[in-house]
Amino acid sequence: MRLSIVTPSLNQGRYLRECLESVRTAASAATGYDVEHLVMDGASTDGSLDVLRAQSFARWTSEPDGGQTEAINKGLRQATGDIMAYLCADDLYEPQAILRVMDAFAADDAIDVVYADYFFLEGDSGRKRRKSAAGFRPDNLRNSNPLGQPAVWWRRRVYEKFGGFDQSLHYCMDHEYWMRLGTRVRWHHIPEPLAVSRLHADAKTSRQLAAMWRETAQMLTRDGWRLKPWWDAVAMAAWGRHYYRLKRFWFAR
Repeated sequence: MRLSIVTPSLNQGRYLRECLESVRTAASAATGYDVEHLVMDGASTDGSLDVLRAQSFARWTSEPDGGQTEAINKGLRQATGDIMAYLCADDLYEPQAILRVMDAFAADDAIDVVYADYFFLEGDSGRKRRKSAAGFRPDNLRNSNPLGQPAVWWRRRVYEKFGGFDQSLHYCMDHEYWMRLGTRVRWHHIPEPLAVSRLHADAKTSRQLAAMWRETAQMLTRDGWRLKPWWDAVAMAAWGRHYYRLKRFWFAR
């Protein structure tokens, strides 16, 4: 059984090497499974290509694209694995991640999607906070999304049935995809942190926080008006950047 991991990247040379190494390490620990890592670089100018040229595990291309979502879909179209995932260039896998996930899929063919607990990492601080996905309910995704995107994996048959990510979305494409799957697939939770989501000031969602919440509100109300998503978007536009800046400062201490 093979796992295909797609990494979209644009000018993430500061973190890319660590991401690549985390995948290679996890792949080495996953005895009996094949792993392919596809890096879709969007024509970086910051030294990312030097990082990619210096390694030999991941396959990569570097060319202009229409953004992160398009890069992910391009990688998924090239993927050959039975299991699929995407891992952003500033995020990481824990050393046993691939083994745990592939064992779960191998043990039960009825499982369509595996999701796990995960860590938040504050920049380069080394401070990790565990986040539990135990409260996830696929029928409640319009109200809550406790999934950590780096800690979600799905079978090829899911991709073949539901397609790729919505390229009209630039921030909440993963949330929309989980909603699309919803109760139509079988989810399986691993109560162990298997991935790391890095929080830092240069991240797209940090730099464009108001736009992210506004897009999420638009996505969540496509089928009808609801107050809460728009209230959240207005609140985050007003004070969200201060709240998250304070959190980054506190947890990076």
